[in-house]
Amino acid sequence: MIHTILIDIDNTLLDFDRCAESSIRRGLSELGIPCPDGMIPTFRRVNDTLWREIEKGNLTRSGLRAIRWPWIFDCFGIRADGEAFEDRFVRLLWDSHEIVDGAETLLRHLSSRYALYAASNAPAGEQENRLRLAGFDRYFRGLFISQVLGANKPSPAFFDACFEKLGNPPKDEVLLIGDSLTADIRGALDYGLPCCWFDHDGTGAPAPAGVAHTARKLTDILQWY
Repeated sequence: MIHTILIDIDNTLLDFDRCAESSIRRGLSELGIPCPDGMIPTFRRVNDTLWREIEKGNLTRSGLRAIRWPWIFDCFGIRADGEAFEDRFVRLLWDSHEIVDGAETLLRHLSSRYALYAASNAPAGEQENRLRLAGFDRYFRGLFISQVLGANKPSPAFFDACFEKLGNPPKDEVLLIGDSLTADIRGALDYGLPCCWFDHDGTGAPAPAGVAHTARKLTDILQWY
């Protein structure tokens, strides 16, 4: 029986794609640079690539800072300081809190039945602030942030740290809900946790073997937990 739920934040509760797009457009506008066609999908492709390298342990957050926006600017021939823009982009993200449809309903429901914890690879202060601005912080008993725990999802070390803080409950009593097949779902499956995949991008793809449920929208999860 499930007693505890770990739930991802970006593109599960808060719509990172929309938050990033608004931050990009605002940051470029401040520089007097129109947002080029193709900038947003290019950001998503580059960002996904870099975060997968972080998940694998091949790249650090400081390494991402040094290359993310210089790489993207180079794709479009933009002559601007990419590292300076990275800092401004992150500052704009700090206050962004676009909510995924159904997130409030889901959190209210789950928090009344389970011990609910956020689990994220993104920067600690940023996530704490964004959850607070969204009004979601009140639903959580705690936040498990990789920057604080010293290990990233999907590594076993991340989940070891979470379980130590939870008092090492049986694994079949802890469910993970998340959108990322590489960080959330792969991490949970490899660690032996039941998991629910939220198909935020609407791929319609089949879930990996071992996934308990696939949600096409967050409110689907209400029927299972």
